[in-house]
Amino acid sequence: MFVQHHSTPLVAAPIQINHNKDFDLWIDSKSKDSIKGRILFSYLDQSFESSIVITASAIQIQSAYPYAGIQASTPAHSEATLESPYLFNGSHTPSGIQNIIWLILDTIYLYNLVRLKPHSIVSLYREVFNQVKLQDPSLVFGKIQLNTSLAQSAAKFLAQKAKQKYKYDYSNPLDLLVSLQNLISSYPPVVSNPKKGSLTRDIVVSLS
Repeated sequence: MFVQHHSTPLVAAPIQINHNKDFDLWIDSKSKDSIKGRILFSYLDQSFESSIVITASAIQIQSAYPYAGIQASTPAHSEATLESPYLFNGSHTPSGIQNIIWLILDTIYLYNLVRLKPHSIVSLYREVFNQVKLQDPSLVFGKIQLNTSLAQSAAKFLAQKAKQKYKYDYSNPLDLLVSLQNLISSYPPVVSNPKKGSLTRDIVVSLS
């Protein structure tokens, strides 16, 4: 697999470290029902860090480095209907590990689009935004409220368009919408170092 092991801490030491061939899980707090911490991994010599929350029925990660705001999560399940829980008695299961890897792939997918095709992803978002704005002319670019039916429609449309254009199926459509809006809101007014979580000149220009 192309996600490589990364063992150098980027932040203060956690209470526990779980090493995996694809990532390191740095645990900040842990109980029988949840794990909260950070995952560290690398891809093509680029280090990544994301926050992570794991429960029996859900996993969510959000990138902190090199680009902040890329979010990915497993589809919502109830514990009663979940065949293979992600967490059991405070420890992540094989199903949990596999799903973390899939969410890492979501992060890398958006990282590559931001790095290689910044104009394209902004154009993709703009196309979806213009479509839902027909239903609500008061919408502000990059700020679709997430707890609305319009957000659900926009997320579904965005995921469909992204799959057609980039041949990738993002795990959770709403996370794709959240991620693009987070990235749009973090565009700096001037060029700065991407490693600090800001984007490149191409992306800034694409918004002008």
